[in-house]
Amino acid sequence: MEPWERSGGCGVKGTNTSPAPPVAALGDDLVGEILLCLPDIASLASAALACKSWGRVARVPAIFRRFGSLRRPQLVGFILAEGSDMNVPYHRPNLCFISAKSRNPDAASAAADGDFFLEDLPDIDPAGDEGNRRYDDQWRLRGCDGGLLLLARGRAAVELAVYNPLARTAIFFRVPSAWRDCSHVARYAIVADDADATFRVVGALYWAGSCSAVFSSRTREWDMIESSDASRVLPIFSGCQSDGMPAGRYVYWRSNTKKSRDYMNKEKILVLDTETMVWSVIRPPFPPGESYCIADMAEHGGLCIVSSKEQCVQLWVRSSSDEWVLKKEVSLLKEFGYLKKQLRREDWMKKVRILAMKVSYVYMEFWSIRKPHSYLLVLNLNTIKLEIFPNKSTEPYRGPAFPFFIPLAPLPAPDDDKTLPGA
Repeated sequence: MEPWERSGGCGVKGTNTSPAPPVAALGDDLVGEILLCLPDIASLASAALACKSWGRVARVPAIFRRFGSLRRPQLVGFILAEGSDMNVPYHRPNLCFISAKSRNPDAASAAADGDFFLEDLPDIDPAGDEGNRRYDDQWRLRGCDGGLLLLARGRAAVELAVYNPLARTAIFFRVPSAWRDCSHVARYAIVADDADATFRVVGALYWAGSCSAVFSSRTREWDMIESSDASRVLPIFSGCQSDGMPAGRYVYWRSNTKKSRDYMNKEKILVLDTETMVWSVIRPPFPPGESYCIADMAEHGGLCIVSSKEQCVQLWVRSSSDEWVLKKEVSLLKEFGYLKKQLRREDWMKKVRILAMKVSYVYMEFWSIRKPHSYLLVLNLNTIKLEIFPNKSTEPYRGPAFPFFIPLAPLPAPDDDKTLPGA
């Protein structure tokens, strides 16, 4: 109860104090933490329009990225590429799309209407590029992130494209001029930024001086990266046969030691921090040959590894002494008996390929070397619940495989004609 104050007369009145407006009293850091607790992007958009100060905080790229990293993205389906025994490239242009059959209307509509077979990709004229015309001119899938597909044309891969299969829009560009004669051995990774709907393509060339470059959708130009750490670590991956994968602010390349004898049976992971542009090499805590992916998980201190071993999914995190520690292990056959009865015994599914991890969800493929079809799995490591999507293809697709998600929609721009509270 407020203290009473007696005036010079005989009346009694309460203290004349007015508390600060609740919104104005909150600092940006606290507002950011409140916004991160909202359930979905629609709630964040509504909060951003509540007042100008909240809208300003919600549109901070770091806040928007963290908001997306804490929520399960809407899965549209899986894109699988056909593998190849050819030296270059390591997969064929044929693609397979497996719908996730989501109950979310946006995801279901994207699965039904998306151009995942590149049928509406605009054509470009390769005239004047004699080197590229020596090979086929079909586009090959090289990467996927943020609802965008990274493509390379033909075996020479001089021409690249980033294609949005939902909007059917594309940005075409060529490899750096210094790479024209060895573009077929360059390895790429795409990393998208939902905060401003931009992307970057990171290229790594392990031969001819071992250099790297970044193409930005903002500038539409390549930026050649000259750094001592790149010159030091890139030669280690001279036999790398795979393109890179995104993991939050990082992109990484796996050495694929099972396919190469150059690494003396030691698996290595090449990692680039796209914020600091610092290269590093990680040695995973398991022998070569196991399928795995990298994940950027703040709740576990940063980079983690999700691997598979004999139908078990393993989560590895860094300890305080910078050692890999097995944080969690889930046996698919023990936890889900129907997998052992149907997929393992009847369909001869034995191999588990880890594709990606988002928040607490692991995306993977359960397949067999005896049969062309497979099963795409989504495992929630927190609740130990599993979703299964059958791939009934009559042809084996053993090349790169990517889960495809709907990117976060950008927040609405503030209406300059409307006076918002807190102005």
